[in-house]
Amino acid sequence: MSRSALLDRPEFSGAKPLGAPAAGPAAGTSGHDLAGSFLETLRLNAAADPDGMVYRFMSVGGEQESLSNRALAQWIGRYAGAIRAMHNSSAEEPSKIVLLLPQGKDFVAAFFACIAAEAIAVPSFPPKNQAQADRLKLVLMDLAECIVLADRDCLLNEVAELRKDPELARVSWIDIEELAQAPVKPLHEFSARPEAIAMLQYTSGSTGVPRGVMVSNRNMVENSELIKQAFGHQRPDRRSVIWLPPYHDMGLIGGVLQAVHAAYPALLMPTSLFVRHPLRWLKAIEEFRGTSSGGPNFAFQMCVDSVRERDLARLDLSSWDIAFCGAEPISHETMVAFSRKFAAAGFRPSAIYPCYGMAETTLMVSGKHYLEDMRSLYVDAHALAHGHVSLSRAEAPGSRALVSCGAVHPSLDLRIVDPQLGIERAQREIGELWVSGPSVTQGYWNHVEKTLQTFDQPLAGRAQRYLRTGDLGFIEQGQLYVTGRIKEVLIVRGANHYPQDIEQECALACPEFVNCRAGAFAVPGLAHEQVVIALEVPRVPIEHDQIAQRINKRLVEKFGIHADVILFVPRKTIKTTTSGKLQRLALRNDYLSNKLPNYHVWQQAPTAPEPAALTPFSAASVEDVLQWITQRIATITRLEPGRIHPDDSFADLALDSVASLEIVSELDHQHGIGVAPEALYTHNTPMLLATEIFKLAQAMLPTTQESRSC
Repeated sequence: MSRSALLDRPEFSGAKPLGAPAAGPAAGTSGHDLAGSFLETLRLNAAADPDGMVYRFMSVGGEQESLSNRALAQWIGRYAGAIRAMHNSSAEEPSKIVLLLPQGKDFVAAFFACIAAEAIAVPSFPPKNQAQADRLKLVLMDLAECIVLADRDCLLNEVAELRKDPELARVSWIDIEELAQAPVKPLHEFSARPEAIAMLQYTSGSTGVPRGVMVSNRNMVENSELIKQAFGHQRPDRRSVIWLPPYHDMGLIGGVLQAVHAAYPALLMPTSLFVRHPLRWLKAIEEFRGTSSGGPNFAFQMCVDSVRERDLARLDLSSWDIAFCGAEPISHETMVAFSRKFAAAGFRPSAIYPCYGMAETTLMVSGKHYLEDMRSLYVDAHALAHGHVSLSRAEAPGSRALVSCGAVHPSLDLRIVDPQLGIERAQREIGELWVSGPSVTQGYWNHVEKTLQTFDQPLAGRAQRYLRTGDLGFIEQGQLYVTGRIKEVLIVRGANHYPQDIEQECALACPEFVNCRAGAFAVPGLAHEQVVIALEVPRVPIEHDQIAQRINKRLVEKFGIHADVILFVPRKTIKTTTSGKLQRLALRNDYLSNKLPNYHVWQQAPTAPEPAALTPFSAASVEDVLQWITQRIATITRLEPGRIHPDDSFADLALDSVASLEIVSELDHQHGIGVAPEALYTHNTPMLLATEIFKLAQAMLPTTQESRSC
């Protein structure tokens, strides 16, 4: 039987109907038996196509080195023998091998060698700053006794202080060059049990302390097959270009492992090369004729912002047909802007491939079919904030575009669940995403209670147990839409708002701040949670009040809220995880602890004098109504009445939707004038609203006079 016949699987055909049983832990995603581990696949690749290229490694300087299936098997055999020899035979558990190695031959060979030697691989990265060193120490302390593999330069520099730390006395530090001297052993001398833990994938720590997700051999094979089907990687002439770091699930499972599983060549380039020169990523796709490549949303936005028009004429992206995007919220605006800009380079919009997943599901959960176009859904942002999905039109006021993350793969069972009540929600209702199936991993290393809370959730009417993802979303016509994370949701006057949406509007309001991040979070306030935004800005004189006004105008127009505090902070103040996720909780903690550096703090002035006694309401003229409205706005926003112009929009005045409704409610209950809330969108200045109220008051006069004469 040929190599292709052995590995071909049916194509991913769409979402599994809600209510269908999930695949058992030993069932293949396609209904056929899969290899029990990557060790079997590596043997098969080396036998079927020994000289075929599996990886090409690009250095920072641009030099490239290729690795064949046979050469890869030899390096794995060499490293696996050495790792097996290092194992403490008296230990009750497998060796834990921390791979403190950069993208390259040593990393991929050592990772697969851990599988062959039945050790547990722990992908990590050489720390480049104190924060990364602190995170690594937390990981090593969680592991207790373990072996760190690193190159000599890393051992002598980046981790020199950690090696002397008395709290890490049970850690062994090994130069990878020592393994390179070991004799080569054939792969048939090794074995790997499908259900054995193959890897600890430490979570990024964007919402808490990093935890090691226990990924079995079976999990990796199942999810790799899922990706292969969803991306159409069984098609001929597939080639990938991966700049994503190999110590994170997208770069490792979707990049390093997928090349072996689907038996195609992959170009692995340093992450730093992309970060410094986004165009180099696109050029690598052109030169390698890559068909599959991608990254988080920020990567696509960086290309939109930094690639110059004159470079487009010399760029050919016609081979790229799977541009996957995941790992963070996906912006409709970014995807559209990228498609439009790079159409001149032969990029096709149908290549945009939004997907959803997480380390706890090995990697991928859902994605569009590779032959379909990206889908977006326009919804009412105000209804969404209250947990409801109300379809809207793109041009409608308060409309927001949500990008579909595609259909859930048939091997997985995904449910939308009320996170408080633990019951399923209906179609178009927002809830927490709960997942069950063979890609769901085994829990958190050394965290039994957290594992039970997260991975072992019962659901009424379902026999299987579910993973609580902590993500919010809903299903519409078989498509998954992710709306945010439970822990990072801002609750303003009882309505939910997602920080990534607020951050997106900040970026749109301040396009001049290129490569500057914004981070949004909430802190307790007297009447409601206060919205705080940290905005990175260059160290040059800027008009803080003007920028704050621009931001609040967009927030009021889009979500009916405004920022209570805007912090103008230096570049690189807002930390991200190694996968690019904003560490919003850490940012919030620094703010509350007064540890957040800033150039300027803008806030709604709490000490601004309130107007004296309000002028009694009178509808005798438009001017009388206007005076009353102006005073009401001044009271609510704490602005001086003289600063409120009749033609200022409510957005310009940062008069949010709830505050606007206070005026409408007072008119109705105290003065008998019913103004429809929808009128605030069309009569959205003090003068327009005053004119409308005057008309309504005048229309009531005949009825009032007639009533008195009876």
